[in-house]
Amino acid sequence: MITPAVQQRVAAFVADLDRSPVAPHVLGVVLSGSAARGEEIWRAGELCGDIDLMVLVARTDPRRIAGVERVMAPHRAAGIDGGPVPLGPLRRHHTLAFHEARANGVVVHGDVDLTRLIPDGDPAHLPRWEAVRVLANRLVEHVKLAEGRASVHRVVAKSYEALAEAYLVLEGRYRPSYRERLDELVKEPPEAPEAVVDGMVAALRNRLEDGPDLTDPDAARAHLVDGLSTAACQYTGKDGTAGEQLVLLGRRQRHWKHRAYWLALMLRQGRIPTVRIDPIIHVWQRALAGERGRLLDDWRACPQILEER
Repeated sequence: MITPAVQQRVAAFVADLDRSPVAPHVLGVVLSGSAARGEEIWRAGELCGDIDLMVLVARTDPRRIAGVERVMAPHRAAGIDGGPVPLGPLRRHHTLAFHEARANGVVVHGDVDLTRLIPDGDPAHLPRWEAVRVLANRLVEHVKLAEGRASVHRVVAKSYEALAEAYLVLEGRYRPSYRERLDELVKEPPEAPEAVVDGMVAALRNRLEDGPDLTDPDAARAHLVDGLSTAACQYTGKDGTAGEQLVLLGRRQRHWKHRAYWLALMLRQGRIPTVRIDPIIHVWQRALAGERGRLLDDWRACPQILEER
């Protein structure tokens, strides 16, 4: 059930979107993630987390992506997050976000049917790449913390929540809600260090039962980096640290459309990008190194690598 506070914030974004130049190109808006399930956390009236929105568009277009971001940017302070999602990837890829959207997503704008746009998929068959991707992307949360854009509790919680998702994906036991994931962890702890399992359970119980703040970002980041190494090793079949795995992935993943798109975008910004590696992997490497500055904007604009169904 969507809470009234979430409804109000989503409605404000949709109203601005509807008045924007990009509105004719928007097919629908989908609320997904914890807010769609009524599992978001509020502390003293403040939202601790994101309100994830998928803005459905017909195809990838840099101008439309930029147009949606211009509308979304002033709403980020209220927790609104997400971005444009072309219809093609919804049909072709089985991702954590798409799986959750089909299971629990709520259409808040437009006339779209998620069960027709997103094919059904067995969570046991989610690709291992999704475990790698969720952990690598969560490295960016620690950049937000370093820049003062996120709280310690939020970053630590999101790190362990991502670890729970990743380990359950690797073991074929992923479930599309925090309650179900907690039940899986308690029923049978995953093959992870005890401290990591304790962190996963604490983060999920905290979210569901409003427990005390989580306060050790250094341990959370170390566990996140180790988890990324574990997931990537399973994906590549090679041993190595997280940094070594990202180098290996950079050699294996060759998505020329992504590189061409990124080259054009960077040149429009007066920047010279690297084209020797896929842009999202380079962003992950920068996040692992603790880079700040433009990294967050680059991460939001960067195309993600998704595996075909």
